[in-house]
Amino acid sequence: MGLRVGLTYNLKTDCPPEMRTSEDAGAEYESQETVEDIAQALEELGHQVILLPYNEMLPRQLAEVRVDIVFNIAEGWFGRNRESLVPALLEFYNVPYTGSDPLTLGLTLDKALCKQVVNAAGVPTADGIVVTNPVDDRLAQLEYPVFIKPNAEGSSKGVRSWSKADDPLELREKLTWVLETYRQPVLVEEFLPGREFTVALIGNGTPRVLPVMEVLPGDQCPQDAGFIYSFEVKSGNLERFSCPAAVDSQLLEKIQEMALQVFTAVGCRDIGRIDIRLDREGNPRFLEINPLPGLSRVSLLPLQAQAAGMSFAELIEAILSAAISRYSHLNSGFFLKEAAFS
Repeated sequence: MGLRVGLTYNLKTDCPPEMRTSEDAGAEYESQETVEDIAQALEELGHQVILLPYNEMLPRQLAEVRVDIVFNIAEGWFGRNRESLVPALLEFYNVPYTGSDPLTLGLTLDKALCKQVVNAAGVPTADGIVVTNPVDDRLAQLEYPVFIKPNAEGSSKGVRSWSKADDPLELREKLTWVLETYRQPVLVEEFLPGREFTVALIGNGTPRVLPVMEVLPGDQCPQDAGFIYSFEVKSGNLERFSCPAAVDSQLLEKIQEMALQVFTAVGCRDIGRIDIRLDREGNPRFLEINPLPGLSRVSLLPLQAQAAGMSFAELIEAILSAAISRYSHLNSGFFLKEAAFS
């Protein structure tokens, strides 16, 4: 017997006008095609799907529409806690859902705070500081080149092909633009010139590690250590991927182990994608984790799942099953009915 599955999401086309201060304003959000693909996959698995778009009616819908579980890909619109809002509502209404809880989602969207937690767990990161103006005295302590990005954005929002700065004057000019455009603190950190990898994990306890992917410059990008996986590269499809990544077994083990450490340290659940880049000595450093990774058919995680031999429907099933396993051990009648799993 299938479940009644709610699907929460933000559409790019619904992005509020006051957010559209830059060309990448809608980068984090979903296309109608992606929502339809996920809904279709859930239906193919035998579930009834109730669409729950992120808007002012969502709290009332969650209170009135009876679902067994919510498949959550909603990211909210405003503030560094925006990704936490839908899970918080779901917890308020005692509705089970896929993915990480509000605490993890709030922590991981704040890049600097996340790095503090990950550092405390023994995972190395690039040195950096968070600034709110372009003349912060602490900037004099940095070793160039440095990298600049908004502190609470995802999907390469605010990351441009010119986001690296080689001297204080260049840094001040670029910082001014990012601060004015994205209206939030900016993370300035040591630039890591090495190869870039991303690692997807599915499950809990001992999550499954999908094949490690390397992100590489396409033919129209610089073929040197200056490659930046920027908004321009993503939007122009100027990158190429190697999955499984062509790395030696020792480096592969380090990358996979780091991803698992990060996933555990921040309390990630069911699904997550960890970005890692090598420093100038070839050692892996944690960049960031995305506990709400993109699920369009051409997003990185679905491509990694495809490399693991999983169909799109099997990927959606794996995420949903991981979430269900967290609730199925609870007392009969609490959260999910036992009959829903029969």
